Amino acid sequence: PTVRITAPQDGSVITEQTTVWADPSDDRAVAKVEFYVEEELATVVTAPPYRATLDLSPHRGRSVSLRAVAYDRALNDAEDEATVAVVRGPAPGITSFQTATLAIPTYPYSHCLQTRSNGPYTYEWLDWDCYGDPAPVPQEYTLLVLENDYLRVTLLPELGGRVYQMIFKPTGHNLFYQNPVIKPTHWGPPEQGWWLAAGGIEWCLPVDEHGYEWGIPWAWSVVTSTAGVTVTVRDTEAPNRVRARVDLFLPADRAYLAVTPHLENPTGDDLSYKFWLNASLAPGPENRPTAGLEFIFNAAEMSVHSTGDDRLPGHWPTQPTGPDYRFGWPVHNGTDFSRLGNWQEWLGFFEAPQAAADFIGVYSHDAGEGVARAFPSHVARGTKGFAFGWANPIDWHEWTDDGSGGVELHGGGAPTFWDTATLTAGQTLAWTEYWYPTGAIGTLSAATREAALGVRLSGGRFHIGLHTTAAREGGETTLHVWDRATCTELAHWELPAISPESPFLASVPSGGRSLEEIAVVYLDDGGNLLVGVNPTDCLPPEAQVEPLPPWVPTTSFTVTWSGEDTWENIAGYDVQLRDGYEGAWTDWLTETTVTAAIFTGQHGHTYFFRARARDLAGNQGTFTDEEWGQAFTTVLTEPAPVLVTSRKAATPRLFPPDRAVAYTLLLSNTGNLTASATLTDVVPTAMVVLTETLNATSGPAPTHAGGAIHWAGTVPPDGTVRVTYTLSPTAATPVGVALTNTVELGGSVLGPLTRRETVTQAHLLWLPLVAREWIP
Repeated sequence: PTVRITAPQDGSVITEQTTVWADPSDDRAVAKVEFYVEEELATVVTAPPYRATLDLSPHRGRSVSLRAVAYDRALNDAEDEATVAVVRGPAPGITSFQTATLAIPTYPYSHCLQTRSNGPYTYEWLDWDCYGDPAPVPQEYTLLVLENDYLRVTLLPELGGRVYQMIFKPTGHNLFYQNPVIKPTHWGPPEQGWWLAAGGIEWCLPVDEHGYEWGIPWAWSVVTSTAGVTVTVRDTEAPNRVRARVDLFLPADRAYLAVTPHLENPTGDDLSYKFWLNASLAPGPENRPTAGLEFIFNAAEMSVHSTGDDRLPGHWPTQPTGPDYRFGWPVHNGTDFSRLGNWQEWLGFFEAPQAAADFIGVYSHDAGEGVARAFPSHVARGTKGFAFGWANPIDWHEWTDDGSGGVELHGGGAPTFWDTATLTAGQTLAWTEYWYPTGAIGTLSAATREAALGVRLSGGRFHIGLHTTAAREGGETTLHVWDRATCTELAHWELPAISPESPFLASVPSGGRSLEEIAVVYLDDGGNLLVGVNPTDCLPPEAQVEPLPPWVPTTSFTVTWSGEDTWENIAGYDVQLRDGYEGAWTDWLTETTVTAAIFTGQHGHTYFFRARARDLAGNQGTFTDEEWGQAFTTVLTEPAPVLVTSRKAATPRLFPPDRAVAYTLLLSNTGNLTASATLTDVVPTAMVVLTETLNATSGPAPTHAGGAIHWAGTVPPDGTVRVTYTLSPTAATPVGVALTNTVELGGSVLGPLTRRETVTQAHLLWLPLVAREWIP
């Protein structure tokens, strides 16, 4: 038989209660699989699935060997082994911090290192003659383990303070390539002459390529809080050179790692330097890239750093000395070089002339998993991609022993390796970027710290995948698809509760449009852009007339309004007014840029105001609040009652034959004198008053006489009186006919007012029930 442990991966950091998965096979039949912790038999499984949940708490904080031994019916056996580090599982909703040790097979090289210098910088040079041809031996390394609900991140301070692993807990997969052996290679700066392809994210300074400090111990410190855990790694405290410290923050409630490099010049002189971070990536379960891996860059052109592919300019034996050998991206001479499966030999390349957007990444179409890097491209201006090739790759024996490997994403402060940056005396340069898994979103089209979008066109439809880095409640966010030219909305989703554990997927007909002709935007409930593909401002601004006092003592008064646009600035306003409740809305000010004006009215008149705004993108809001406007006031040059804002309501407006209708008449006095109010409400002839429901919150009870409801009483300034009653339908009540009754209110400053309400008796329909299956 054969057997392979598929999870956890060799070299993983796992929690105390862990399920081990084995994949045995045999030309006839598998009889059983035995699971061992070290040399102790933990359990035996005799039927698929071959998995065992093990209690590893006795091994917390250190390495332990897990073995799976498969037997066939003749008791022939095969085994596989994985060495893992065990840590305590975190409590939900927090970020935990622990240390652990992990035994990693390591080629013995330390006795062959010599310390050399380049100006103020020292580095370790490897004597290859001393090194010879050794075999790897287990060596224990200390790991720093940060973990929240979504990610388990491990750091390896002894090898350059690198980020070693980032496990996406919903899949159990490591985003980074993790070399199962620590093995010197002949790559690296020429003067240093070697490099460790250990995997993860390394910090490369003060020279290009990998720098000097990827293999030396970095100091570290940790700060824990309810917000998350920050580990700071530092290369040196030397006062005479550029030095680096990197803050690595895992929030309690986010599925990203925030990386903040700080480059410090502690001297009194300007210092030149080169700094790049380099991530070795292998999204998916295999710890190696696949043909379907896609590089995500945003520039239309790349410059070759080095390549063996003769389809590209600047290929070997040419050794470019600047960004002079350009090729189109993603397609060059008919070949899509964004897809690793189309490569022949190795290729390293920069975005030209520099980073073109605030994100890059990779996406494995085979695994349905990706990695995003969101960063400020105006500060971290350089981006680079690299892989060992595909059809004719570099021999993997150069860096590992098992055929595993990764692809690289680099980010730096200067546009290319050939460019040198400068820190002035005493200057510190810092920025924050975010690394995270994207989930199965189909591709990677845009990424921010908040979310990633994948949008692709297939079969006449736009297929959209959204990955969020934070859990969000239902109704908290929306996803829009717009035609960029017209802002016509093609789709709009009020999103349910979503989290990093599973993406939101949707599609919409393309209508013949290309990807360049649409905008896909993910917004929060305030209209703020969380992430967008071709983001286009199609959201109109909002405008509001500020509240006015109920009455003003002069004929002239100031009206003030304001506007808000989430994406652009306000370009101008239109303000309308209405003279009295029954007046028509008319334009007062149009295309104005002012936000206040003086209006002159007449005694006893109530004026209603509303506003709309336009933004700099040309989006115009709509006038709302048709009935009452956004603000109102009454001009009273002498004391008077004002009942203009009195209103009438009925519930329900559409009623069945057996349902009564409740009416409410709200008499509101916004003037400065008590109103002697009267009310006469004519009842529809086909409805019956339920006299026991006649009620008023002040004054005498309403009465019903002569087909109308009557009430008379006083309403004080700033006061209200609520008159209520209920009408019941009769056999004579028509079906489907609007029934309107009008109330007349007396006692207001300009004489009687009318208010109306309309209700309708509904048709009742009985629909047949179709039973697809009948079980007696």
